[in-house]
Amino acid sequence: MRAFPFLLLTSAFTAGIWAQPGELKTATAVLERYQQALGGAVSISRIQSETRHGEVEGSGIQGKITFTSYNKPFKWLAKIHMPDGTERVNGFDGAVSWSTGPKGAEIDTSIPVESNRRDSDLHYALHQPDYFQKLELAGVTDFEGHRCYWLHGATHWGKDNNQFYDINTGLLVGYRFQSDDKSSVPTIAVFDDYRKFDGHLVATKNIARSGDQQQTTIFTEVSFEPIPDSVFDLPAAVKALLK
Repeated sequence: MRAFPFLLLTSAFTAGIWAQPGELKTATAVLERYQQALGGAVSISRIQSETRHGEVEGSGIQGKITFTSYNKPFKWLAKIHMPDGTERVNGFDGAVSWSTGPKGAEIDTSIPVESNRRDSDLHYALHQPDYFQKLELAGVTDFEGHRCYWLHGATHWGKDNNQFYDINTGLLVGYRFQSDDKSSVPTIAVFDDYRKFDGHLVATKNIARSGDQQQTTIFTEVSFEPIPDSVFDLPAAVKALLK
């Protein structure tokens, strides 16, 4: 899902129509086509580090948030600069989800660890079914102005999850799902404006909606240079909370 923690990420339900002859008939086929659309499994697996720069605007934000995020397999960190000049840092070291900001350090225990591992999985496109009790092709439907293959599943932690892949391009258009915290708020995430960075295709515009709240994230720069493991070390204030 690869969604940032500070995003609100749902949803108008659209009726599904079963696939016609000649169309893809299984979730596996849809996911394999998605991998091919991104550049192929080999290309995806070669990415071992990713740095993104971007900005966020939306409901309840007075001004513009800017951020830099760092990602290695199952590790993630974002330095977030708020419009009022304050800075927050969100991170996940593979086991602990944490944040620091003006109010000090916090450890997030509201979201299952496996959900955080999924969102920091740099190769998520290669093994999405690993995070699901089931993930099946539900048919063909309209989603956000696209004709899409609709995959429906339930995560290992019991959340309803729907994925939509454009019939023509094979690319992911978006998700409709229950938020992974205890609220299970219906959420929609839309991925758009795919661009290539060093030969890798990235959705540079992410729109997240929940009820009447909406936020738009734009990635302005993406690179794949090596990142030291030390970037993801827990801050002293977070370690103190763990004690």
